[in-house]
Amino acid sequence: MRNTSSRGVLPSQDKILSDTLRDEVFSPASSTSSRRTRIIKNKRYTGIQPQYFPRLHYFARILNTDIFMIRDDAQYVRKHKYPDGKVDKSYQAHTPIKQSFGRQLLAVPTKHVGFSPLTKTHVSYDHNWPEVHLKTIRIAYGRSRNFVELHSEISNILNRKHKNIVELNLTTIFWGILRILGEQDISEDKLTIKFVNEKLKDHPEFRLTSIQLASEVNVIKDHHTPNEKIVALCKSVGANEDYCGGTGAAAYMDEGVFKKHGIKITIQDWNCRKYSQLFEKQQDFIPNLSMIDLLMNVSLQKAQEIIKG
Repeated sequence: MRNTSSRGVLPSQDKILSDTLRDEVFSPASSTSSRRTRIIKNKRYTGIQPQYFPRLHYFARILNTDIFMIRDDAQYVRKHKYPDGKVDKSYQAHTPIKQSFGRQLLAVPTKHVGFSPLTKTHVSYDHNWPEVHLKTIRIAYGRSRNFVELHSEISNILNRKHKNIVELNLTTIFWGILRILGEQDISEDKLTIKFVNEKLKDHPEFRLTSIQLASEVNVIKDHHTPNEKIVALCKSVGANEDYCGGTGAAAYMDEGVFKKHGIKITIQDWNCRKYSQLFEKQQDFIPNLSMIDLLMNVSLQKAQEIIKG
């Protein structure tokens, strides 16, 4: 692409439960450089399970944190109960796009036994679902401004055989991050944590500086509660703020546990601003679709504005 949710006790605007620490501030640009220097008063962590071509709020959350911990240690679930009581897809193996008839989910078939961890949830290739997804994306976005440039990269991702859902989802996440940073011609060798972390060093417009895998940190114990797992991960990277989504806050977060360890909780408050989509005569604007939709339809500058909120 060329350069042309929430717990009732928490109000909006990223309300902080503990105000003992301040958020980041930015120093003005110097006379010799247009780049901003970040002075961080706290170190912000967010941990999310890897999802398939994640939705926009996912990228808005991870790019507005210092450390993004990919929770590849989590359990695979196809459905999830949300704060409003609604049961919907977990998006670990689904992503929503826009068609002339409305919102459509692309689903990845998986093979797993019972409640398997994500790393042991295998991608099924019993039928050629990558071809189905690519054809569906072509139908949906073939007339979009960035289709030619992006569809080949998506094809390269999907035409590789991935051994598990984590491996597949990581490539889609890294692709989305690199694209929103302005990277072009994204080949397979760029879709790694090492490459993405190197690119993040040169992009002060977003807060994110480091991505890590929870499975490699090795601090989570079997006896840990969900809250204790997050605390352990925060401590492992020196973070004193957990930037979380409304789903997790409503489901299990205990303010007291975090306060005891000097970690404040911030709930993401991001709304999807309207941007140009296809099929506007047939369908109203559909917010928070897959990153595919945003990148296909708008310029890099506009995409960055939407993610920043």
